[in-house]
Amino acid sequence: MIGNAGVRGNANDAIPKLSAVRESLMGFVSSQYAGPAYQNELPFIKNTLAHTFAVLALATYPARWPTFVKDIVVLTGLPASAGPLAEESAKAANNAAINPYLVDFLLRTLSSLDEVMVNPTVPRSAEEIARNTEIKDAMRVEDVSRLAHAWFDILVHMSTMHSDLAKSALRLVGAYVSWIDISLIVNQPFMNILFGLLKTPALRCQACHCLVEIIGKGMRALDKLYLLQFLGIVAVMKQLDVSEVEFAEEAGKLANITGIELSAIWSDKETATPEARATACGMLEELMPFILTFLAHEYDEVSSSVFPVITEILGMLKRTQREGASLSAPQQEFLSRLLPVLVEKLKYNEDYSWPSPNDSRTAEADASLDEDDDEAMFSELRRSLRTFIDAIAVIAPGLYDNIMLTTAQNIFKQCNQYGVSADRAADEGGDGSGQLGWVRAELGIYLTQAYGDRLSSNKGLRFGSAKHGQTNGSHHGSNNTSGLSTESFSELLTMMIQSGIINCNHPAIAPMYFENLVRFNGYFDVQREAITPVLTSFLSATGVRHPQNFIRPRIWYLLRRFIEQHSNMGLAVYSRDFISAVADLLNINASPSSVTGTHGIFDSQLYLFEACGIMLALSDLDDGTRTTLLQHLFNPLFSGAQALMNSRSADQLLQDSRLLLQMHHYLMAIGAIVSGFPNIRVDSKMTSAGTPHQLSANTTQVFLKAADMCIAVLEVLRTSQLIREASRATLSRMLSVLGTDALQYLPRLIDSLVSNCVVEELLDLLGLIGLVVFKFKPHVAPTASELLLPVISKVYGFLDKVAQDGATGTDEAVLLQDLRKAYLSWIGALFNSDLDSIFLAPQNAQHLVTIFHPIATQLAVDHNNAQCQRLAFNVIFKAIQAWVVDPLGYHTLATLTPAAIAALNSNNPESEGKGSNKPLLRQASAQALGLDLASNSTKEARSQFKHFVMNTVVPLCFEAPTRPQFQISDAQASLVVSEITGVLQMLLVAGLPAVADGDGSTVAAMPAPQLLNVPIGGDLSHNQFASYLSTALLPSMGCPANMATEFVQALATLGQKQFKKYFIAFLTNSS
Repeated sequence: MIGNAGVRGNANDAIPKLSAVRESLMGFVSSQYAGPAYQNELPFIKNTLAHTFAVLALATYPARWPTFVKDIVVLTGLPASAGPLAEESAKAANNAAINPYLVDFLLRTLSSLDEVMVNPTVPRSAEEIARNTEIKDAMRVEDVSRLAHAWFDILVHMSTMHSDLAKSALRLVGAYVSWIDISLIVNQPFMNILFGLLKTPALRCQACHCLVEIIGKGMRALDKLYLLQFLGIVAVMKQLDVSEVEFAEEAGKLANITGIELSAIWSDKETATPEARATACGMLEELMPFILTFLAHEYDEVSSSVFPVITEILGMLKRTQREGASLSAPQQEFLSRLLPVLVEKLKYNEDYSWPSPNDSRTAEADASLDEDDDEAMFSELRRSLRTFIDAIAVIAPGLYDNIMLTTAQNIFKQCNQYGVSADRAADEGGDGSGQLGWVRAELGIYLTQAYGDRLSSNKGLRFGSAKHGQTNGSHHGSNNTSGLSTESFSELLTMMIQSGIINCNHPAIAPMYFENLVRFNGYFDVQREAITPVLTSFLSATGVRHPQNFIRPRIWYLLRRFIEQHSNMGLAVYSRDFISAVADLLNINASPSSVTGTHGIFDSQLYLFEACGIMLALSDLDDGTRTTLLQHLFNPLFSGAQALMNSRSADQLLQDSRLLLQMHHYLMAIGAIVSGFPNIRVDSKMTSAGTPHQLSANTTQVFLKAADMCIAVLEVLRTSQLIREASRATLSRMLSVLGTDALQYLPRLIDSLVSNCVVEELLDLLGLIGLVVFKFKPHVAPTASELLLPVISKVYGFLDKVAQDGATGTDEAVLLQDLRKAYLSWIGALFNSDLDSIFLAPQNAQHLVTIFHPIATQLAVDHNNAQCQRLAFNVIFKAIQAWVVDPLGYHTLATLTPAAIAALNSNNPESEGKGSNKPLLRQASAQALGLDLASNSTKEARSQFKHFVMNTVVPLCFEAPTRPQFQISDAQASLVVSEITGVLQMLLVAGLPAVADGDGSTVAAMPAPQLLNVPIGGDLSHNQFASYLSTALLPSMGCPANMATEFVQALATLGQKQFKKYFIAFLTNSS
């Protein structure tokens, strides 16, 4: 506490106490820590006392304890000398006088001092940084020299008997060298000792690390070059024995930092002379063979130690070429040796451990190797190697093509000739001879993928575009895919397919093999004859029936992708055989998954069901065959679901989680099969448009039977969330595929879902309804009208419950915020789909104001959720468009522009819809409801809404953005203001309350202002909304008459963006 007080300088009596503490601590250490008892002291106590010394030094050095460094060095028995180092004098010193226990404490203290004063990972205030800088400046005068002497003496006298102390000294040299004079360390005596320690097994790793820190010290380019020349790292590298892995890794780091610094000198054109840059480049070229040696090391830790310098070298070579210079012979040789090493490092280790089919880790069939630490590390290693390989492709494309293609082709040729073994990692006769092992087999497939990815990144991979005689050339900067490279890649894929490499059932082979076929699917556009063998391999024992549990799900997914990609290539001839081949894999056996939110193997089985659906949806498949095969797929699902329903009562089923899961799977499987069929296009007359994807009557009947079953199960088991989830997914897919034929199920579906759903389900349901009404407008209007109030009641049921009881936690609060946004988006979707007439239907019209009142008074003023505010005002804006501006539906709401409004209010017969016998969507929606938009009942509903707007909405347009919680400068709040200005401008256009209504014969006394034309014409005094604002509302809010008039003029004359700026300024001045 006293030490910290001294450091902070906020205790008046700290200074005299610090002197006493210093004397006490020095006395304690010299008496208690000088003997063997020090060894019995707990490490954390030693470290705490050392930290206390460091804090004490911060508080007293240099002003009140200028001899701090000298005192703690002398305490150890080491000479407290300064000045140049002399190896002879150090060796001649009295070794017996040095106390190893106190040396250890000295090193701990210096380490703690570095931690609190220099360590860059420790955050510090500006005052602390200034204080630490002052202390370091004071230490540089003489005390750092003492420390260098102490470290040197420790290395000379204690390297043999006390290697742990020597290691600590080396760590400190590496830590302190970043801010001390480099000449204190980099001198002949010190370097002789340090280079000598590189041959001492116990100390060589730490000595090597110390050299890394020395070379990495920040210096000017020329000074760094002199340092590297003095150290002669290349000569040092030649003498190192790197057979031990840990030391090889440290030596690799030494080569890495040396290369990085040399590359930096070469790149420094501002401060480095041309001669210095050339010298650095030459030294780097001498270092390159050692870098390759470390890269080729069998242990990845050693290889990765030189990744940074390889990145720098390749970047340097790219810059050389961009500058128009040619690569030197050593640089070209480096690339020619580097690429084969990189390719070799891409291989799996031969002793890599793969799980067996019965391994416990694969008991859960949806297990993923990506979650395995070893696999993740290897994947990261491969990504780094691929980066280097791709860089070489830019620098030397000819070398890249030669090595990559030749290596992969040789592997496939070997496989084709001798076969491949899944049980042996290495090739039978060594690399490249005899039966192929799985390691090089996987490498060949991976190189194929890498080569294809490289071509794809160059503006896409277009098969069949190669021209005879076209060559790669050496267009290093070109982004155009080489025709010859594409042709070579096509041949490579052919070799991969024909090699029979997929017959190897090792888990490393099949996933990437099929991934290549899916990823480079353009190949089959020009090689259609390859589809048959590929489809055969997909359905083989190394494909969908792969022996490894964790491999099969991935292949099932890739199979679905492959079928989907090539559905227009005459696959119908395979449909019957395909369904027969996978039939036994479609058996459903529900078992709870150990992974939350998944259903185990069944989630992947759905890919097979969908693939079957795609095969049956093919347009060139005979309808009779399609119907037969569909029934073959559906009948086991129908009978299984029926058997479950007959075996137990509804209550018993609802209490049995396994049976519910089984039923869930049946329903989801039906939906997956239907998902294989394309969406049907529906025209505005609600007839299925004549497209190649139109369902036949037989197919429609099969799907309708499936829909009947799904809805029946849902109505019985609606209290189960699992069943609701499956039914919603399946029937929503039915709606997309069957079109109007499935609309009959929508009311029953929504009724069953709404009555029991939770918030998460309601969010999904609102989105589903929004999509359905948009797709099936306008004739979905009766159904949408019927569902309107139940859905709204459910939404406010959740919101009111939380308003009364409060949210139970953050997750529920977030869900309810999402519910508000989803609800408003749904209401907005109804307007955007021109279904505004459903609000005016007899059963809904009487609740019109009730529906919009909470939108205006709650959601539009929810300052904690600006998105909700914006959506609420947008919904109000749409409602004003529909029921105030254009009540007879002459315009779609999306096209209700100011110009169109002017035409409407001017009773222009050429305006959209008016004077035409063809009803627009809004009018068609009303007709579907049997609703007369000019009837007295609809007029009354609109009149009530207008009064609500005048009495509630208009005042809110001024109140909401002036409340204290509303941050008008916030970006989200700015969007809210945009919606508010839109509402005000639309109301001015309407000229409330004397707006056009009824049959259109009554219009405002003046044409509504065309907001796109500035200034407007006419007399605003005839616009009753303008008069209401200037003479009633704004004055009642304390606005002066002249400001109110000016506001109305701005509202009428300015465009939306200009008026928004004015409105913000108006609100700011008013507040």
